[in-house]
Amino acid sequence: MERYAVRSAKTDRRRLEAAGFDSAQAEALLHMIGDSQEALATKQDVASVQGALTQDIADLRTELKQDIADLRSDLNDVATAVAANTARIDALERAMEDLRQEMRDRFESFRQEIAGQMDGLRAEMRALKWMFGTVLALMVPMVGSIIVLALR
Repeated sequence: MERYAVRSAKTDRRRLEAAGFDSAQAEALLHMIGDSQEALATKQDVASVQGALTQDIADLRTELKQDIADLRSDLNDVATAVAANTARIDALERAMEDLRQEMRDRFESFRQEIAGQMDGLRAEMRALKWMFGTVLALMVPMVGSIIVLALR
């Protein structure tokens, strides 16, 4: 390959000189072109980079697949926890409703008990009023008789 470059450089120098370049200009231009060609990638360089990139991509895909599998597993764990918490919340709601119903029942029982006691007290008050009225009704003629006797 280097022989081709040397032969090509000699041919290129002759062409440049034939076009009007002096020997130093032709040599400088050919060196510039040679230097720039050295910086160019070869097929082997491209193949090497391509192989490394292919391997990096394969490694990345493997990592991504593992990350996705881990994420799915985590999501399944979250879904399981949510389902368990939902069941607990449902159980708590039922327990709270049972407690509310028990409180309503107890309140109603207490209300009925108080109402019964109030009815009993009202009946006793009526009886006491009748008894007091009867006592007064019996005492008025007696007191009147005592007053009449005392005034005579």
